[in-house]
Amino acid sequence: MNKIRIRFGRLELIAFIAGFALMVFELAGARILAPGIGNSTYVWTSVIGVIIAALSLGYWIGGRVADSRGYMIDVARLTLLSSLMVTFTLLQYEGLIGWVAESFDDPRWQGVVASLLLFAPTSFVLGMISPYLAKLNVRSLHTTGRSIASLSALNSIGGIIGTFMAGFVLFGYIGSRETLVIIVVLLVAVSWLVAPRINWRARAIIGAAIVITVLVPVPKTHAVSIDTPSARYTIYDTATMRLLTTGPYAAQSGVSLKQPDQLTFWYTQQLAQVVKQAQRRQNILILGGGAFTLPRYLADKYPDSKIDVVEIDPELATIARQYFHYDDPTNVNLIFEDARTYVNKTHKQYDIVMVDVYGDAHVPFTLLTNEYGQQIARITAPGGIVAANMIAGLEGKCGTLLRALDAPYRSQFPVAMYRIEKPELSRSNMVVTYSRQSFAWAGASPLDLPKTAPYTDDFAPAERLQHDCRRQ
Repeated sequence: MNKIRIRFGRLELIAFIAGFALMVFELAGARILAPGIGNSTYVWTSVIGVIIAALSLGYWIGGRVADSRGYMIDVARLTLLSSLMVTFTLLQYEGLIGWVAESFDDPRWQGVVASLLLFAPTSFVLGMISPYLAKLNVRSLHTTGRSIASLSALNSIGGIIGTFMAGFVLFGYIGSRETLVIIVVLLVAVSWLVAPRINWRARAIIGAAIVITVLVPVPKTHAVSIDTPSARYTIYDTATMRLLTTGPYAAQSGVSLKQPDQLTFWYTQQLAQVVKQAQRRQNILILGGGAFTLPRYLADKYPDSKIDVVEIDPELATIARQYFHYDDPTNVNLIFEDARTYVNKTHKQYDIVMVDVYGDAHVPFTLLTNEYGQQIARITAPGGIVAANMIAGLEGKCGTLLRALDAPYRSQFPVAMYRIEKPELSRSNMVVTYSRQSFAWAGASPLDLPKTAPYTDDFAPAERLQHDCRRQ
């Protein structure tokens, strides 16, 4: 019986690192698009689709070139070239993303064009490496399968480790740009594993120039960008406010520079009014933390209330403390978990449930479903109130979106009242309250919409509905 021998040489190491670099590059690439284009499913689809297409083309052309040449030095050249392509992405992404955002209104086109310009070249070159390695690794027809399989397996393992490293480690401690710098330096280093003596002077000059270029500090701007495992945040000051945003469409939270204890956003002021006019406010649930301005305000205003805040990203609390004057009130309990997951499993009941779960201008599809509405009703105490911040409109496509947002609540709560920030616009912030009995909310109007069946966890086209509303 033949013994199975696992071979791990230079070519296998290059395959491993190529897989690692590709997946880290893909994840970092999607994050650098977020501030200028967004981080919706459309953007992720564009990034993944373009990278796979570029890889496929790289495989095909790389295989043909490897068959006609098959020189070991070509692998070194390809890895060095891939580092140069990542460097291009680092140097040009801000300007190119800005141009794409101005040139195309549709986020699908924005994602595709930006990915083609920024990510396709690197993916194409990394794709060319794999067939080259396979060509060089095959020494006998009797071992062809094992030779190619070992490279493919190590390439995949590298990709797996790169995925977990980026998501669980790198984005939690360094930014997207710094992550790409690591990939550049790694690829330059790997290029010396193959034929180090051939053309070494030219390769040393090019490699040194690339590394020096990416290590030059980027000039500081007034905005602060912070990467976490969940998102990429931008913090910037206007003349009167400090704002937090995760994308190009709207700021998610903010504070007044002169009066940080006051609520500055219209919708947070409305939610605070709901709490003020509620008969009971002993137990309050807030889904979505943002910069924690509303929980801090309510905690100071109602010290006897117990406030649970559910926020998916634990790093936001640190950001709120550093930049938005959050001071950890004793009657606020921070729960770092997905909003829908928490709603599904908690056994507590609340007098007031406030829903403000938006990433940029997108609400997760899991909050548009009948199953979600049933769980919200379950955790709302008898006589309790649900207050939801929505970005929609009363007419057209934005009216369709509003009905989809409204349906899960309306299926459980017969009374709905609303206030809208800018009724003259087709799309605006709205705060809607839901209850099982009459709720006197000064200045609010009954929300009279056609009866609409809520979507389900199996099908809820949140991205399409929100995209259609934005284009109205």
